[in-house]
Amino acid sequence: MASAQTRLIRFEDLKDFCRRAYEAAGVLAGEAAIVAELLARADLRGVASHGVMRLPIYIERLEKDYVRKKCQLTTLRQKGATAFLQAHGSMGHVVSQRAMRLAMELAQTHGIGWVTVKDSGHFGVTGLFPMMALEEDLIGYVCSNSAPMMAPFGGKSRIMGNNPLSYAFPADQRLPVVVDFSCTVVASGRLILARKKGESIPLGWAVDKDGHPTSDPFAGYEGGGSLAPVGRHKGYGLALAHEILSAVLGGGKWTQSIKSLYEKDDSGIQGTCHSFLALDPDCFVGRAEFKQAMDQYIETVKDSGTAEGVAEIFLPGEIEARTEERCLVQGVPLAEATAQDLEALAVRLGLRLRFA
Repeated sequence: MASAQTRLIRFEDLKDFCRRAYEAAGVLAGEAAIVAELLARADLRGVASHGVMRLPIYIERLEKDYVRKKCQLTTLRQKGATAFLQAHGSMGHVVSQRAMRLAMELAQTHGIGWVTVKDSGHFGVTGLFPMMALEEDLIGYVCSNSAPMMAPFGGKSRIMGNNPLSYAFPADQRLPVVVDFSCTVVASGRLILARKKGESIPLGWAVDKDGHPTSDPFAGYEGGGSLAPVGRHKGYGLALAHEILSAVLGGGKWTQSIKSLYEKDDSGIQGTCHSFLALDPDCFVGRAEFKQAMDQYIETVKDSGTAEGVAEIFLPGEIEARTEERCLVQGVPLAEATAQDLEALAVRLGLRLRFA
């Protein structure tokens, strides 16, 4: 349901607008459709911080040739169940969709597939890529490094990324379990969205450039601040591991050398690195047996008894799945600031944007 601060748009209309915007920027129709689906689906699932809010900056970077308009993905090395690819500064959404598909193909042959990519770009919602493995009853996993967003635990220089991870586990009658989070308390997009909406952020999300806790979303990120690691030293450790499994393993750029989406990047390479895993349960208990056991496990968790004041225990990904189902019927809510940004982009590109 829309509020005074949001506007509704049909999912298909939102996806179509994103596709036409990418095509207007010179992207091939097939690749434009891939990015449009992923961007619009982020908002459909309630992850507005990684959805169409970012469309204007993605288009601007394409127009300035900071990102390749046509995906170039080179296989540098392939051995058994593994592959190592170079993306040459291509769009992260397209690169990641293809890399995850390759990991799935390797898993169908070898039982497991691992693909590492270097020199990619921002890929949006991490969880959408391991969810591709669910189509074939495989387990999916993704980790990545990112542009600098936080200081190491005990440090003061913003040299580490939020380095997200995501797992996707198929189930039978129950919804799949999709674990998807960054190694900071929140993603940078949450602060950018809060700043656009004129909202403050909770203390504990970020510190300012002097290391002091702040409720100002601009001071906590765009103004030179640092996002706080989730779980303090534990989030810091996870972020290190993800950079090792992506950038160090792939010989790509480390976080401190990666360009932010909002920085000028004449090299045309943002430089993000990702790793993708697909695992076949048939190598273990079996696909059908695994999915049935997942149902039983999920039910055990959900039926374990709620704390006082809590109506229901949710599994990771369940709220997003319910949001997706609801928004397909009611429409996708966009923050008013995001809606206005998209309207301005539509005017500039000579496109039509229709809200519900």
